[in-house]
Amino acid sequence: MIINRKTVLAVRCPWCGGMHTTTVDPFRISSGDGITAKCQCGQEIFTLRKRKTDGYQLNISCIACDYEHIYRLGYRDLWKTDLCILNCHYTNMEVCFLGRETNVKEAVERYEREMEEIIRELGIEEFLGEDDLWSESFARFMETVEKINYKNDLGKNIVDLMAKGPDPGK
Repeated sequence: MIINRKTVLAVRCPWCGGMHTTTVDPFRISSGDGITAKCQCGQEIFTLRKRKTDGYQLNISCIACDYEHIYRLGYRDLWKTDLCILNCHYTNMEVCFLGRETNVKEAVERYEREMEEIIRELGIEEFLGEDDLWSESFARFMETVEKINYKNDLGKNIVDLMAKGPDPGK
């Protein structure tokens, strides 16, 4: 009997906006330094390694806040979960999907639909041209947010709204 313990990790590249998907099996991680995934643009997106004591450590370059996040995962989280979603520590935006391939694919598709809907609700649908890939649209959107000057209230509120959604108390 063959047991498939492979896990798929999907992380959006903070440099080019592309979604990077990697299939990982326990044997690749159990020895050495683990694995480091690089995007097609050449940038390092995440590193996954076995911890000396127990479980695994996943370091992700975050698209939502530009920091690197460290997640500690147990055996069950990595190899037996159908779907695990990791969020940015600061914005709570979903930044990593891991689990079975079909579940990860469905979660990524849902995430991309939600992000496109948020962009439309913000009234900037010109970023969503019919021939554009989502990642190109998102990259152009983020460039515009940076031009607004992230530190002033308008830019920060746009990014916060994308990450958290509208305030239900208002």
